[in-house]
Amino acid sequence: MADNYQKICVHCQRPAVYFDRVRKIHLCRDHLMAFVEGQVLSYLKKIRLPPVIGIAFSGGKDSTALLKAFCRIRSELPCSFLALTVDEGIEGYRQDTIQAAEEICKTLDVPHQIIRFHDVFGHSLDQLVAGSERNACTICGILRRRALEMLAKEQKIRVIATGHNQDDHAQTALMNAISADVKKTFTGLAESSWYTRRIKPFSEVSEREVTLYAMLNGLFRNLPECPYAVSSLRGEVRTLLYRYERDHPGSMRNAARFEEEIRERLGDLFIRDSYQACIHCGWPGSGRVCQVCAVLQEKRIT
Repeated sequence: MADNYQKICVHCQRPAVYFDRVRKIHLCRDHLMAFVEGQVLSYLKKIRLPPVIGIAFSGGKDSTALLKAFCRIRSELPCSFLALTVDEGIEGYRQDTIQAAEEICKTLDVPHQIIRFHDVFGHSLDQLVAGSERNACTICGILRRRALEMLAKEQKIRVIATGHNQDDHAQTALMNAISADVKKTFTGLAESSWYTRRIKPFSEVSEREVTLYAMLNGLFRNLPECPYAVSSLRGEVRTLLYRYERDHPGSMRNAARFEEEIRERLGDLFIRDSYQACIHCGWPGSGRVCQVCAVLQEKRIT
């Protein structure tokens, strides 16, 4: 069937590079880039920004696109920013992405700090996963968050921006529903006396838009995928949601907004800064032994 919409930008009549299936509009290169950057700026204007923001920077397309967007709107921001990278130690994967991260930061003239699992935990992720009954993504998530917190504390940063896009939000919402994890739905909603605040400027930008934005800026790299990702629940949920999005445009956005609506309406009922100091490391956790120490203790036992 022929396309019912002319393939020219709805704003300027120039050739389009992107078709928004939800809004049913075509956008040219410049207007797609302006849309993405406008979404980021609009998000940041709603937040009380600190003097310095840390940008969680893996070197992948999402965090690269976010870093570029920050650079493009730098003159409109009342703060400075720097890139924070966690090297988990994944052989055959992380070396390439770390190199990409270093090169991109140098190209964009952004200060860059790296923290490594092996330096702070005594083991790489590969070593911690070997022989463990825990899912690799679970171990990685627990330790990566701690490492990022340690790096932020070292750099005196209280707010971290992540490259999570709208698709990521939708996937997380469905994963939380499947696992009945109410606590995770409200994680990071309130400012904590313990942890840095997490913000997600791409929350209203789809993965396709983020990817194309990176490509149009010449920053998209064909990097290897994490070898542990194939076993994750997120991968299954992503496939399911992509199928729904294909057949029902807007499903991804609606799933993401549904969880945000729940957070906004019911957040006050669930927000608690009820952390207690871990008896081993002193870092805050939900029990006497934090999850990080639990993972490391398992490694010592095995």
